[in-house]
Amino acid sequence: MSNYSKMIILNEYFAAAGLLCSIIACVMIAVVTVGGVHSLKDLSTRERLPQLLAMAACFGGTVLFGTLSVLPVPAASYEPVYLLFPPAAGLLICLLALRLTGDAEGWKGAVHFVSTSAILTLSIMAFNYSNVFIIFGRVDLRPEVLLTAAIGLFSALFPLVRLALLVSRRTGRILERFPPAGLLFSAVGITITPAVMTLSALPPDIDTSMAGATDHLVPYILLFAVAAGLMILTDRYREEDAERKYRELQATETHYMSLFAHNPDAVFALDDGGRIVDMNGRAREMLSRLPEGTDLHMLTEWTTPDQQDKILDHYEKVMRGLSDEIDIRLHVEGRESETYLNLTSLPILIERRFTGAYSIAKNITDSKKTEEKIRHLAYHDELTGLNNRKYMREHVDRLTLDISASPFHLFFIDFDRFKKINDLFGHEFGDKVIAHAARILARELPEGTLLSRSTADEFIAALPAGLDPLGAARRISEQFSLPFRIGQQMVSLTASIGIARFPEDGADSDTLFKHADLARFDAQSRGGGRFAFFDRSRALENHERLILERDLQAAIEYGDLVLFYQPKVDIRTGELVGLEALVRWKHPKLGMVPPLKFISIAEETGLIVPLERWVLRTACLQMQQWMREGHPPVPVAVNLSQIHLMQTDIVESILSTLAELNYDTKLLELEVTESAMMNNEEQVIEILGRLKQAGISISLDDFGTGYSSLSYLQMLPIDCLKIDRSFIKGIATHANSLAIVEMILSMARQLDLRIIAEGIEHEEQVQLLRGLRCFTAQGFYYGKPVAAEDFYALGFDQRKLGS
Repeated sequence: MSNYSKMIILNEYFAAAGLLCSIIACVMIAVVTVGGVHSLKDLSTRERLPQLLAMAACFGGTVLFGTLSVLPVPAASYEPVYLLFPPAAGLLICLLALRLTGDAEGWKGAVHFVSTSAILTLSIMAFNYSNVFIIFGRVDLRPEVLLTAAIGLFSALFPLVRLALLVSRRTGRILERFPPAGLLFSAVGITITPAVMTLSALPPDIDTSMAGATDHLVPYILLFAVAAGLMILTDRYREEDAERKYRELQATETHYMSLFAHNPDAVFALDDGGRIVDMNGRAREMLSRLPEGTDLHMLTEWTTPDQQDKILDHYEKVMRGLSDEIDIRLHVEGRESETYLNLTSLPILIERRFTGAYSIAKNITDSKKTEEKIRHLAYHDELTGLNNRKYMREHVDRLTLDISASPFHLFFIDFDRFKKINDLFGHEFGDKVIAHAARILARELPEGTLLSRSTADEFIAALPAGLDPLGAARRISEQFSLPFRIGQQMVSLTASIGIARFPEDGADSDTLFKHADLARFDAQSRGGGRFAFFDRSRALENHERLILERDLQAAIEYGDLVLFYQPKVDIRTGELVGLEALVRWKHPKLGMVPPLKFISIAEETGLIVPLERWVLRTACLQMQQWMREGHPPVPVAVNLSQIHLMQTDIVESILSTLAELNYDTKLLELEVTESAMMNNEEQVIEILGRLKQAGISISLDDFGTGYSSLSYLQMLPIDCLKIDRSFIKGIATHANSLAIVEMILSMARQLDLRIIAEGIEHEEQVQLLRGLRCFTAQGFYYGKPVAAEDFYALGFDQRKLGS
């Protein structure tokens, strides 16, 4: 055994330590690479820095122990500085390797591999020769030995760099990306390298025992063997990658065929110039045998100019490498209807360069037509075909928000008698009336007007600047003042029109709609069948009326109304002989609302019926409460309006209420005006007769203001006449008033009717009535109407009223 072999055996611990450091370093490289570190940028974070330092220490240890394994110098003679240099140099080598191999995607073939391997070879040789120089103070560089070492190191590094590139492009777990054989070969090569470099630079006079030995060539042989193994392993790796890519290509082709040939949607393949180079069968069917090689811009021949620009913009984006999606409309020759397509285009990028695109065209004609139908229904009235209120609102929004908006007029048109016609003839007939009215409006409004139907019998029109709003309003009013025929029926409608001006009456749609509606309400409140421009002063009044309309129903439902009671007195004795229940309304914001104001609103809106039914029930309940408290039973009078009197269920409603409350019918008096009785005589007489038969007393209120004759009074099933306060007021000063009162008293006595004088305010009136033998009176002289809780508190049943 040679001296060199003995030296190797003596240094086997260093050799083993160097190999261990190499294995650890290679494993760490594998772990770090799988963790996503491929460049210096990836190692710049604080979390990665310990990994970099650990790899540098392992490489430094490999160099340290690899060098010591072949040196014949006692370890005691080594300087401490030697322990610091290898890790520092190892760190520099790691940084250089990451810098050279970091961007795997940017590698440019064999030249890059050769240059990278050469740089690393020179760096590692410089590192190792520096070690020798630090230890011995000299380096013996012999050309033939130096060249042999360089070739051996380069031969090992070249396949190692190629292997690193292949590994970096793989995915998966560590052992799937780094084969154990590759890790082992790399570790052995890294371990042998410092030994080879040291032997190649070792001065021959360091240890004469090595002179003439040949087994020191073993490290060189091992290095070349490692190089050969890495080359074989790299080639095998490339073959595996090629097989894997082939399988992936086959899978891609299968997917492509599935996407392209068997796709239920039309698919186009385009080249980098935007020309159609291929299409599937569905695309051919859709585009009526469009030939291959057709320029994509041919699609624009079947579209309108706006669609053409849309398609060109779409493909300009795709050619810039961006995916895009649009909906387009085509009109293919030979087809009557248009075709709607959803076009999705995806660019094909190879090495970041646009090489073509795939376009998938999905036929959305059915869904588009459904969508358009839904949109049409959302913005149009089905009966008249006109735009609806929503469309008009958005149209007015656009007009008012336009900076350069011109003045315009907004019409609110309402048909005054439509509700009665609809109730009388039915909804089907009413629809025909509305459709006919819409045609008249469209004909009479000037060209350029936007007309819409807002509600059942309300239309809205927007007249642009330059049109005559006054003339249009007059024509509509005149046209609807004339009757027209629907089937066999002649129909008379009147149109109330409210007009608001932009911008004088409002700068936004909400204000304009509100003011046009208030103007329409103003026209209706003055009798209907006319038009009115928005007037701010009248609008305030009408706005209050609208508030009362809205709040009155809530007041009836939630009991916000109250009843006041006014006594009826026997003027001979001053005793209480009856009461009249009078409704009052204290509005939470407007305060006390005069009865004449809210009663008229109730009659116009139909709320008078539930209002009077509430009065009847509440008055009866109050009378029962007073009787339970010990007060004497007296009749209470409530008023019946003409509208309530015409309800078909009025008798049943009143009698069922009294039966429910177990209230004595003889203690209820119903007051009906003379004008209400003179309309629909037969029906009124029949209703009042049934109520009188049930024991309820009937009074004719405000008598003398109408034209009732003695013969007419004989027909009415009444029990009492109430002389109107207008005659009582002048009884002491006007002979005519006195004569009328005398005549009424005479008629009543002939018909055996009771008489009540209303509006008594003075003693003189009382004395005159006493002389005329009219003994029942009602008025402020005996007491104003007061709330229920105050009525008996004033002692009406304990003193002689008026005495």
